[in-house]
Amino acid sequence: MSHLVPASVAERTMDLAYAIAARHAITPAFAKGDALVDVGLSSLDLVNLMIAVEAEFDIMIPPASLTPKNFHSIETIARMVESVRGAAHA
Repeated sequence: MSHLVPASVAERTMDLAYAIAARHAITPAFAKGDALVDVGLSSLDLVNLMIAVEAEFDIMIPPASLTPKNFHSIETIARMVESVRGAAHA
């Protein structure tokens, strides 16, 4: 079952991931559901992506949300961002 997330969050997150991948000359086309480690992003790249996501969406990701499951793919990151943003406005 796929959870729908606003395209803008997923698209902006995809742009961040592509920018990080481009630093290593990784230019594969990947889908929002693809595992980021399978497309060539390292654990350090995922940390950089986490920092970029926090800056892009002006959020602070709580430690409990910093899990491999939440950073598996663009879709999981976008869902986590929406969850964090929703919690901040609750």
